[in-house]
Amino acid sequence: MSIELIENWRRAWTLASVQVFAGIVLLPDLYNGVAALGWLEELPGPAKWVIRALGALGVVARIVRKKVPADTP
Repeated sequence: MSIELIENWRRAWTLASVQVFAGIVLLPDLYNGVAALGWLEELPGPAKWVIRALGALGVVARIVRKKVPADTP
């Protein structure tokens, strides 16, 4: 099993979907900044890591090239 990346993967940061997932990764830190102001309760530790992991997986899923029916032998 070989993993192929999308064309121009080095410019993936320009894709809107990658930017959205990067924003999702930053959400726990933004939320905790608001919590530090006393406006909200702080996020539980596991929730922070779950949100970050899902955001990172989203970026990886976007960059890895998917097989389409034309690519299969």
